[in-house]
Amino acid sequence: MNAAIFGGGIAGLTTAIALGKYGHHSSIYERVWHNQEAGMGFIMLRDAVDTLQEFGARPHGVALNRYLCRDNHGAVLHEQAMPEGAIGLRRRELIASLIAALPVNGFLSIDCALDSLELDQSGNVASARLDTGNAVQADLYIGAEGMHSRARRALFPAWPASPAQVQEVTGLARSADIVRWAGNDFNKFHDGQGGLALGVVPVDCDHVVWYLQFDSMHFPPWERRREALRNFVKDLVGKWAEPIPELLAITESSQVHLWRPVDTDLIPQFHQNNLALVGDAAHPLLPFTSQGVSSAIADAIALADAVADKADPAEAMNQYSIGRRKSCEPYIMQGRKLKDEFLRPLSERSLALPIATGSQSAAKASA
Repeated sequence: MNAAIFGGGIAGLTTAIALGKYGHHSSIYERVWHNQEAGMGFIMLRDAVDTLQEFGARPHGVALNRYLCRDNHGAVLHEQAMPEGAIGLRRRELIASLIAALPVNGFLSIDCALDSLELDQSGNVASARLDTGNAVQADLYIGAEGMHSRARRALFPAWPASPAQVQEVTGLARSADIVRWAGNDFNKFHDGQGGLALGVVPVDCDHVVWYLQFDSMHFPPWERRREALRNFVKDLVGKWAEPIPELLAITESSQVHLWRPVDTDLIPQFHQNNLALVGDAAHPLLPFTSQGVSSAIADAIALADAVADKADPAEAMNQYSIGRRKSCEPYIMQGRKLKDEFLRPLSERSLALPIATGSQSAAKASA
């Protein structure tokens, strides 16, 4: 089977690796390769790390032992053990490890992206048109192009996806001193009135990733230029406790990025005939869940397994969609609850580690 994968990020690369396990050939089409560093870094949970290692991808990160919730003066308000096996990881490191694990017969094309899909009378994708004008034909088409997926819009053109109220500015800084300060801890500084926080995650022996979460209703960013974004962050939290002032001072403007997540319900299904969606293309999650990367990897494995296990392609796609929607549904609810807590003044409930569990019972318990 030949698969055309649109998007060469974590979801798309992992899908190609997983399909390759079963002997399928994948062609990956990625719009802007240098954009792979835009996410800077993140927290990855053990299940995702273990899964990638099984497929030959061995990213190196920093083991995270504790979560420290602090006020903006630096005082520790709450300490909690991180989930066992969680790591802080630089995005570039993960992408490199995935590329190294791609099947040798895979095809990766840069500077091109999905423009449109041509459907036949049965609703199957007959061909895909790239923004270069070239046509692509395959047995299976996979949308892995992120939260603004053209493939998803082709299936559900009117599906609402509103901008999330809480947005993020992420940055990458190189500092041996701050890496030593962070150690193996995930630190997060909060404004006591709510709606503003800065997290610091060590991602390798030289770098930390920081991210500012802010209520865009109260703190609208001036503009998207990188230097303006860095100044925006400095104005909001530049006088908070060390190491934040130093962290912002040493962060280069080129290493700052504004994320505008969306807040949306799950689409009715993650497929239509021979078209499947994975990662943010299928289910954009609010950043509070810390489950975006893990869910993208789980999508890729589940899709490959479904295709391999079912002789009937329609049943395989249906199995994939039902299973992954069920797994992702709790993250939508928990992400919104975590967001609501974030917007309120600090309380005992909002001090806990902001990671969604994925279990229905846990979601109900946090209500």
